[in-house]
Amino acid sequence: MKTIVIGDIHADFGALNRFCNKKRPDIILQCGDFGWWPHRHGTDKISRNRRFDQYSVKLGGATLYWCDGNHENHDDLQERMKATPGQPLEIPVPGCFYMPRGSVLTLPDGRYVLFFGGGMSTDREGRTEGDDWWAKEVPTVEDLDRARSQVAAHGGRVDIVISHTGPARFLRQLPKNKFDQARLEDPTVALLDSVLQAFQPRRWFFGHFHLSAHGEDQGCEWQALSAEGFGDKWWVELEG
Repeated sequence: MKTIVIGDIHADFGALNRFCNKKRPDIILQCGDFGWWPHRHGTDKISRNRRFDQYSVKLGGATLYWCDGNHENHDDLQERMKATPGQPLEIPVPGCFYMPRGSVLTLPDGRYVLFFGGGMSTDREGRTEGDDWWAKEVPTVEDLDRARSQVAAHGGRVDIVISHTGPARFLRQLPKNKFDQARLEDPTVALLDSVLQAFQPRRWFFGHFHLSAHGEDQGCEWQALSAEGFGDKWWVELEG
């Protein structure tokens, strides 16, 4: 059973499809900025060279679980989740599941994965609310409460966390020439600090910063994954 963790893909589903065809994963865990923009389906607003196809993901038999980043249509996601609040949401692509903030996935080997997406856009002032920016991009205390409830329902254990940004302890260890310290002011970071303290996971993966780095802190091995197309390492196979 091959499980791969990937960073931001920004709706480049062609690259994702080629990756799946080459690596043949069974399970993919994705760290946000997946590219959920259904309001732009069939338009050329994402790429001037082609019509955007929101539903063109072809996983080749894999199952993909993704958390939200800051660049998703959060209003649409929350509307779709009203039917089954807090539960995995299979988007109109077979085998492709959005994992709401605070939701837990059990891997085939028994490990528990907590998903806690979201993050604040530093470029929000240059974006248009409801078209390419949504205020709901930032998680809330209610999302943290949901995480506590879901973790308790899974025996109180968290082995792996998948998020978009990361806790402050990890972010402060990122290369200073590539990381803007202002990112620490994102309210999401404080919530993830609470996640780290409360659940003490063994592994943590996040994206968002389009760089590759890793380290260990408080018994947690963390890894920042770059984004597809940015040159640095943007995926890693999850070891047992």
